[in-house]
Amino acid sequence: MAKKVFTSKSIPTIFYEVQDEHWLDDDTYVIIFQDMVDADGDTFHLEVEYHADEKRVTYTHVYEYENVEASAIVSPCFKKQIDEYILQQVGVIGKNDTIVSATIEVKFEVVLPLESQVNDYKSFLKMAESELTEYAKTLYYDKIKALK
Repeated sequence: MAKKVFTSKSIPTIFYEVQDEHWLDDDTYVIIFQDMVDADGDTFHLEVEYHADEKRVTYTHVYEYENVEASAIVSPCFKKQIDEYILQQVGVIGKNDTIVSATIEVKFEVVLPLESQVNDYKSFLKMAESELTEYAKTLYYDKIKALK
């Protein structure tokens, strides 16, 4: 079976080629990509994992003696392709589905007692964000569902 390759449309010489993919355990699916060389001349490979228990995808550069969190390093165009692929592989989304991101504004009008502190307000906003994030994951409309 041919190995899956993710390519850049603007720079076709940049690519990620799947070398292996499998379930590590009941909750973790891993995709291992080809060896690459960083700016310092060190060899590493990218590993992308889907953690079913946390419902999240992680990116790691794996060196011989060190692992480095890589979600900020991998280009957004590759991340979208790889995220969709791994979520399809584990059955979270269908083979004909795509991920679309949108930012929506939420406006709060709250009653703030005069004796309250700035930390009270910040704690409220943090709690509200957490609650809205959890609620958004339950949203479903027609054939569209929220991932996060």
